[in-house]
Amino acid sequence: MWITLAAVVAFSPGVIYGVRAFRRGHYLTTVALFGVVAFPMITLVGVHLVRAGRTSLRASYDSTGTTLRADQVISVLMYIGLIIFICSGLVIVRFVPSGEFDVPMTRGMQIFSPILVAFGVVVAVVGLVSARRRGGVGFVKLTPTGFDLANIVYTESGDWGDVVDVKASTETKRTRKAVVLVLQDGSEEIIDGADFYAPRGAALYWMVRHYWRHPEDRPELTDGRALDRLREGRFELDQSSGSSTGSG
Repeated sequence: MWITLAAVVAFSPGVIYGVRAFRRGHYLTTVALFGVVAFPMITLVGVHLVRAGRTSLRASYDSTGTTLRADQVISVLMYIGLIIFICSGLVIVRFVPSGEFDVPMTRGMQIFSPILVAFGVVVAVVGLVSARRRGGVGFVKLTPTGFDLANIVYTESGDWGDVVDVKASTETKRTRKAVVLVLQDGSEEIIDGADFYAPRGAALYWMVRHYWRHPEDRPELTDGRALDRLREGRFELDQSSGSSTGSG
C-alpha cells in the first residue's frame, strides 16, 4: 500500500503536466508523459497480482532439466510497459532539447534529461530483446547438475556441489519471497520474488531445497516427475534454515 501511495505521489506531476499539455494542444507531450507514468504503474499492477497469489504455474521440462517461467500475465504486462516507455522516451529525446516539449524546465534540464531518458530507453530495449529471446522476463531452471537463474537482464548459473545451504532470507540485501542459495565461497545466488514463478512462492523454495538435499531425486528434473512433485507439494518441510517464503 505504501509503495503504491508513494508511486502515486511521485508521478502525479507527470499526470498534471500531461493534462495541461493536452488542454493546450501539445498532444505529443501528453502521450509521452502518460507513457512514462504508465510503465511504473503497470509494474505495480503486476506486483499486486503476484502478491495476491493471482499467478499460475508456467513450467516445462526437457532432457536438460525443469524450467519455471514468470507468469504469462506478468510477462505481457512487462512487455507492454517496456514498449510504452520506449516510445515515450523517444519522444522526449527528440523534442525536449529543442524546447518543443510542453513542460517547464531549465536549459540544463533540457540538455541532460534527454541523456538520462536515452540511457533508460537503451536499457529497456536490451531488456525487451533479452526477454523475447528467453521466452519471458525471467526463469528458474533446475538441472541434475545445477541451476540457472535469469532475470530480464542477465543469467546466473551454479552447480549443486557448490551449494552449502538453501535459505529463505539473506542479510546481504533486501528481498521478498526469496530463495537464497549459499555457496561454498560465501557468496549467494538469490531468487528474489519466488512468487513470480510459483503461486505464493513457497513451493519453489521447497523444490529448490529438496533437489539440493536429495541428489538421488535429481533425474526427476528431466522427465516431468519434478513438476508432479511440485504440483502435489511432496517435499520435506524442515525448518532448519528458517521460515519458508510462504510466510515472508
